[in-house]
This record gives sequence, C-alpha cells and structure tokens, in this order.
Amino acid sequence: MILIVPLKNKLKILLLVFRRALFSVLLLGTLLSLCCCTQTVRSYSSQWPDAAIDSLNSDKNSEKKLDDLSVEQLIFRGNAVLAKGNEGLARIYYAMAINKSPDSAAALTGAGNIFFRNGAFKPATQAYERALEKVSDYSPAMLALARVHRVQGNYSEAIEILSAALTIDEQNVEVLTELAMGYDNTGRAEMAEPLYRQVVSLQPQSASCYNNLGFNLMLQGDYPEAISVLSRSLKIEPDNVHAQNNLAIAYALSGNEERAIRLFTSAADKAIAYNNIGYLLMETGEWNRAEHAFKSALELNPRFYVRAQNNLDQLNRMKLAN
Repeated sequence: MILIVPLKNKLKILLLVFRRALFSVLLLGTLLSLCCCTQTVRSYSSQWPDAAIDSLNSDKNSEKKLDDLSVEQLIFRGNAVLAKGNEGLARIYYAMAINKSPDSAAALTGAGNIFFRNGAFKPATQAYERALEKVSDYSPAMLALARVHRVQGNYSEAIEILSAALTIDEQNVEVLTELAMGYDNTGRAEMAEPLYRQVVSLQPQSASCYNNLGFNLMLQGDYPEAISVLSRSLKIEPDNVHAQNNLAIAYALSGNEERAIRLFTSAADKAIAYNNIGYLLMETGEWNRAEHAFKSALELNPRFYVRAQNNLDQLNRMKLAN
C-alpha cells in the first residue's frame, strides 16, 4: 500500500527535519542531512548516586573539602561547571549534594542533566521522576523530563508535562519554547505561534527567539512574514547561521532563488547551494525549478556531478512515475 503524503504536510515534515539547523554542505544522494555536534557518550552507573559516592571515597582529601560545602553551594557549583562542559566535576558536586540531602530535587535534576547530555535517557528519566516525587511542582525537573520525551519522539507526554509546568510559571521562556516545539512537531504550528510570539515579547533582543518564530511561520506557509522575522533575527545577530539558513529556505520557498543562493553561498560554494535549493524544490513539488537548480550545480562544479546528478536522476524518475 502506497501512502500519499499531501504536499503541504510533506513540506512541514521536510522543514521539521531541518529544524533550527544548518543545511549540510554535503548532500549524500537524496538525503539532506543536519549539521550537528556529536557528544561523546560516556557510560555511567544506573545506580546514581551510589556509584559516584563510592568513587569519591577513594580520595579522602577531595571529599573533606567538598564536605564543608552546603547542599546549595554544591548544587550551585555543579550547575556552574556543567554549563562550562565539565561533566566529571559536576557529577561529583551533584553526588555529594544528594549524599547530604537525598530529597534535593535540584541535585537530582542536575544528575539527570548529566545523563541527558550523554544520551542516557533511561537513568535521566529516573532522576527527573525521582526529583518530582520529592517536589511535584519543581519546574526545572518538569522541563527536563519533557525534553527527554521530546527527543525520543514522545510528543504527547512532553506536551502534557509542559502544559502543567506552564500553570506554575506562565512566563518561563524555556517552557514556552519547548511547548511550542512540541506543537510544531505534532502538526499544530498554529497553536505554537502565539507561544513563540510571547517568548519574543519576553526576550525582544534574542536572535534565537525570532529565529524560532520565523521557522514556525515557514511551517504555516507564511513566507513573507517569516522573511521579515528571520531578517530581524539577523539584524540582532548577523552571524547567526541558523537564522541565515532558515532565511535562505524562506526565500527559496517564496520563489526568490537569487536571494536564497546568496545566503547559502556564505556557508558553501555556489554549486552546493544550487543542489540544496534543488532538493528542497524537488521535495515540495517544484520540479521544473528543481531541474534548473540541479543543472546549474552541475554546470558550476563538474566535481559535484555525483550528488547533483543523483538528485536529478531521482527527479526524472519522479516525473515519469507521475
């Protein structure tokens, strides 16, 4: 059985794949990949914090120094070093805090954040749920647990948690943004838009907030306003590559390929830019324009022949099948 996806829904799916990320400068075949940083995955004991406490016992001097700190100080230091990427030291601070105060929702959430950063979603979920058992309305744990659900594709669970969190703090920018993303990912972009606009009103000087709103407007097909909002994002932060590439997409979808190419070529050569444009147009049904873009890529850079030619071949097969 062949599932036919309506063009508008297919465009939304395609854009969600590119969500707030760069176009890859390397298109392998017909797959347009995301450029992202891969975190090193470490192995942590699922018996947190017991294993971490045991590891501290091997260094009595370090334990003695940390033992002089209060739970609040340990958590503060854990959050600070984790923000700087020092997961090992953060782990020690959170473990000591939990050892001193097993009911500390903040320390349990911090421990969960380390698991989450390393893709260990099960122990992260356990840590967040344990934090919420201690303090049922602890917003940071609710937000963190919702993120775990979102990255695993459990959007309905994430939305339920975030909706509850929003009743606790109606102006929490992170909760508002996560909830809006949940609506976007479940095909309810129109419900996400007022949330993104609220975030922009709360943080009017944030380029990323305008970028998120602009992306949402693209999902709804409002390209002129998306272009306006994304341009505002770049005015605030001219080097914001995410907004720059989203703006290029908006121009391409609105029919202004020339502007799109200029924006894409700042991160890649012109042949790659034309190939990216061609792929986007092919997936949205603009086959004649897509063919022109692929041929332009081939003319500009013969060494790019394999990727662009493969895309052009697929386009021809799609035309014949139609």
